[in-house]
Amino acid sequence: MERPLENPDAAHPQRQQAEATARRVMSLIWGSYGVLAAATLVFQTVIRLQECTGLAACTVSLVKAVPWSVAWPFYWVFYLNG
Repeated sequence: MERPLENPDAAHPQRQQAEATARRVMSLIWGSYGVLAAATLVFQTVIRLQECTGLAACTVSLVKAVPWSVAWPFYWVFYLNG
């Protein structure tokens, strides 16, 4: 009697290779996005600190820099494509 495969995908090395490639590509994309977001946060912080006029206004401006730095790389994909 044959023993059933515990992992049916183990019999398909091409599928495993494709999935591994997809994981590497997604890791590269998310890693690049993270680097761009971090660089944008640094840039936004430097620019916003130069324009600070008071504690409350400066705090609000710096807090707004965080979501903007997260959204900015996503925004540029659409901006550059028209």
